[in-house]
Amino acid sequence: METQKRQHPIDGTEGDPIELKIAAAWTKNYRIMNPNETISHFFGNQILQQILDQPECLGIRIYYANEVRLNWIQRIFVAISNFLRWIVGAYGVKHLILVGSDKDGIDQIPEEVPTEVPENQDKVMVAMSFKAAAARTIAEQASPCPGGAGCPENQLTR
Repeated sequence: METQKRQHPIDGTEGDPIELKIAAAWTKNYRIMNPNETISHFFGNQILQQILDQPECLGIRIYYANEVRLNWIQRIFVAISNFLRWIVGAYGVKHLILVGSDKDGIDQIPEEVPTEVPENQDKVMVAMSFKAAAARTIAEQASPCPGGAGCPENQLTR
């Protein structure tokens, strides 16, 4: 349920690149706070492009969801657990980090350029591959809801 006032409408420029060091720290924090849980999801470019190609589409909103419906006793325990996490200050803000992935499932993250190139390697090819790797982008969530720009009110938000 939305509790904060909506900001200006979305325009397709939402989202910013995030440094690898920050993204790595945040994902590590999440894994510590949520052990043995899913840490990422992969979406193929075809379904993403199909969504983006819809008329007037300016971006993609990603929802958190869970297929398990809790009974009232479970809801009480979850509420108590969430309250205790809030009391000890272990709640934080949940983020999504987006990265590209290649055909082998390897994340396309920026790489540091080596200061020295081994003698047996072509310096031009190494420089070109590192330039391409350094140009890769990691992104974080652009407009979280509630409170972010253009937060919708529909069947997925109630």
